[in-house]
Parts: sequence; C-alpha cells; structure tokens
Amino acid sequence: MKTILLIGATGYLGTHLAEHFLNKGYHIIALALNRSEQFKFDGHENVSVYYLNETEIGDIFEKEKVDIVIHTATLYGRCGEQITEMLKANVEFPLSVLIQAVKHNVNLFVNTDTILAKNISPYSLTKHCFSDWLSMYADQIKSIDLKLDHFYGPNDKPVKFIAYLFEQFRKNAISIDLTEGSQTRDFIYIDDVVSAFDCVISHADRIPFDRLAIFEVGTNVKTTVKDMVFSIKTLFKGNSTKLNFGALPYRKNEVLDYEINTLPLRMLGWTAKTSLKAGLKKVYEGENK
Repeated sequence: MKTILLIGATGYLGTHLAEHFLNKGYHIIALALNRSEQFKFDGHENVSVYYLNETEIGDIFEKEKVDIVIHTATLYGRCGEQITEMLKANVEFPLSVLIQAVKHNVNLFVNTDTILAKNISPYSLTKHCFSDWLSMYADQIKSIDLKLDHFYGPNDKPVKFIAYLFEQFRKNAISIDLTEGSQTRDFIYIDDVVSAFDCVISHADRIPFDRLAIFEVGTNVKTTVKDMVFSIKTLFKGNSTKLNFGALPYRKNEVLDYEINTLPLRMLGWTAKTSLKAGLKKVYEGENK
C-alpha cells in the first residue's frame, strides 16, 4: 500500500483527492492546521491525521514512510490576508515540506499550481515562486506541477467565484456587481481535476526525473465569464437577480484570453469528461437535493 502525504487535506480539492485515493487503496496522511479543521475521513482505517500546531513537518517524515506528497494547500488572499501571510503559506511552508521530502527520499512531489500569470496578483506570484523552488529541486525528487484554471463543483466555499454566484442566485440576491465579463476561462469540473492528479501519479514512471514536469489542466473549451454567469442564472428558474456587468473594473494586469496546452496530459491518456453545461447542472442538482 502506497502512502500519500496530502497537504491541504481539509480543503475542497484535498477532500476530493482523499476520497478518490482512499477508494483506490492508498494510505492517506492528512495534514491540517489544527483540530478545528475537520477532516471528512478522520477515523478511516487507512488515514492518519496530523496537525501543524502540534507536529513538526520533519517528525511526520520520521514517523511515516511517505511515498508521494500532494500539495494542495493555498492562501488566496481573498479574506484580507497580508502578503507576508501568503508568502508563508504559499512559499515558505511548502518549501519546508519539499526539503523534508528530499531528505527522506520521497518518490514523488505533486504540486497544485495556477494557470494565472505571475503578475496578476500576489497569490499568483507566490504560486509561481514555489514552482521555481520545486524546479530547483527536481533533480533530487521527481516533481510534477499541475497548473489549474478555475475549477468548481458542488458545495465549494463561496470565496470561489462560481460558488459565490450559486450562493447569490440561490438566495435571489437583488443584484450582483461584475466586470464586463469578456475574459475567457477554461472552467473545469472537480472530478476532471481529480482524474488529472490520478493520471500523473499513475504514469509517474513516464515522467522525466531530472526536471520539473508541468501539466496544464483544462477542458480545451474556453467560455467568457459573462456566458458562464448567464449559464448559472438559467438554472434558477424565475430568478430576478440583476447582473451589473461593467460595475467592477478588471484587475490590474488582467489577462482577457490565454491558451491552455493540455497536450502533455492528454498524451498520458487523460481527457476532461464534463462539459461546463453538465458540470454547472451537477453543482445545481448537488446543492438543491
């Protein structure tokens, strides 16, 4: 049985990854900030849970035989966090894990990155910074960087854009202020994101050891933000929420359009299976049972 150290196990992506790999027979070491963070699978026979405020990272590697590290934890900066907090969460902390993984001969380090350009925000800059560190260590540990566009699914937290929109439409908010919405994005459903992680881990033997392997994850279908917003609203029959497109400015250095190259991932046999229309319907149905 292989063991995965899952960083960010209590988060949205982390929870879905834990469920998937537990179903495949892996042992999961779940790392949480403290005991106030509830891990869905705590008590499972193949789960060990550690808390950062109680345990040193090095002690986990000393006690457990870790085969794979999956790093999903991130601080977006959407709740007023300081840049110094984001540096600690998005760079210093995962770097400390990486150093211990190298020291203890871990086979594989899988990082969750962003497709956003580094100059978009402090968040994207910190994510790119850690990716650079991961590249520096790639000759000492097999390293994979998965660059994600906006992923979504049922019951996500409303700090995420799509989850926020569902929340507003569900309560029939009077209005929602938005940008013009002309920027295109490749929105990807959570199940397809999880299958991308599974794919790269399952085919890790085909990935080079001496350099960072970068995989961009998307559906290869771009949709404008405006069209996506309307697609969600149509799911709520009779919804009267007014959409104020243009009420908000674009972010500084906003990229209105970019390409996602999924060819390296597709060459490993992966494809996205959920269209945006089908995915949004799953979110609606999953949250309105």
